[in-house]
This record gives sequence, C-alpha cells and structure tokens, in this order.
Amino acid sequence: MLFFKSILISVLAFFSFAQAQQFLIQNWGNGEDATNYTYKSLEAGRFTVDWILGGGGNFVVGKGYRGSRTLVVNYTANYNPQGNSYLALYGFTSNPRVEFYVVEAFATHNPSDNAGHSFYGYHNSDGAQYELWSKYNGNLRQYWSVRRTNRRGGTITFSNHYNAWVAAGLPMGSLGNTFIVVEGQQGRGNADITVGVRPTGSISETPTATTRSAVCVTPTQTIGTVCKPRGAKRTAAPYMV
Repeated sequence: MLFFKSILISVLAFFSFAQAQQFLIQNWGNGEDATNYTYKSLEAGRFTVDWILGGGGNFVVGKGYRGSRTLVVNYTANYNPQGNSYLALYGFTSNPRVEFYVVEAFATHNPSDNAGHSFYGYHNSDGAQYELWSKYNGNLRQYWSVRRTNRRGGTITFSNHYNAWVAAGLPMGSLGNTFIVVEGQQGRGNADITVGVRPTGSISETPTATTRSAVCVTPTQTIGTVCKPRGAKRTAAPYMV
C-alpha cells in the first residue's frame, strides 16, 4: 500500500509541475537605476510584482502562452497601481515587427494620451467596447486595443482584437509568445495576478479615463477611419507587410 501511495504522490507532483510549466514567463526591465521592482513567479499561472519607479524606470512582467490567433485568456487580478502602469494582454509579432497591447486597466496614464498615436476606431469584445490606436516611432510599431471600462479580471478573446487591427489596416505578422502583464513606467504599486483563472465573483468595471483631446474620437467612429489627437506633429506612417 505504501508503494502505491508513493507512486500516487509522485504522479500528482509530476502533473502539478507540468501544469506550472505550461505557462511562459515574461520578466523584462530596462536596467535603469530608477527601475526598482520585484517579480515572483508562483504556482501555475500566478505571479506577483511590487515596484517603486523613478523617472526613466520601465518594466514588463507576467505569464502567458505560446502565441496563437485563437488564444482565449482568462485571468484574475489584484492590481493596485499609482502613476503610469498598464494591465494588459501583451506580445510581439515579426514581419512586420509589432508590439501589441490589449489594455484592460491602467493607472493615471491612458496610453492613447500621446500626440504620436493615431486612432483607428472602435470594436467590441468580451462585453465592452475597445478603442484601436497605433504609434510608429521609426523603429517599432505599437498597436493598442484599450478597453473603455477598466476591469481587473475576466476573459480576453484575442482573435477579436487581432481581427480588428487587421480590419483597420494594421497588419499583424507571425505571433510570438503572448502574456498577461503588468507594465510600470513610473510611480509605485503592487499586483497579484493569476493567468488561466477567471474571478469567481462578479467583475467590477469603472469608466476608463480619457485624458486626451482628440479631433475625431466619437462613438460612431468606424474601424479604419484614422484621426490623430491634437498636437500631433506628423501623419501616420504607411503600414507595409
């Protein structure tokens, strides 16, 4: 009996290890002295991060999966930021090289509040409306799908965002790994995130702050109709595969 019990314990330990290994880890900091954060990878899809960042500090940490257009991600988040920070589904594509964000919540800085961003319309996914934005800095293209209500947990159907970017004329390349992340740029905060698990109770949502002044962001904006916030100094760069 002891022999079989020992085997059972070993098998359970193996499957627990295998479950933990299905999640990929994202842990990047820019190396600046102002980048002070502590990231901990815990059991399965859970991770925690605490941070205090000065000017110039930046990190992106999280857990996720191998990239797939059909990815559906559940997550639970205890996310408490102050300053500039995002809670998002995040990843890259190659050919073209694109950094993309599906922003679920943020602190004081709406990522669309940037004179270099172009607005490409709205789309709906997982019970809410998202805004489509893009920025090109000469080296890297960034795509944003920003939820119009902040939430800290739920389901993200990635194909809806992928298809909306493509419909807006923003090409997606070959997908790399995709993560639920916390990004910090300045300020402080803490987060305890579990990827792969939806909240068991109700999910509260609050209106997303729109700290920007745009010339054509209206509820009737259609996908692919481009506008830029006031103060933009250049037109959107052409998108080429």
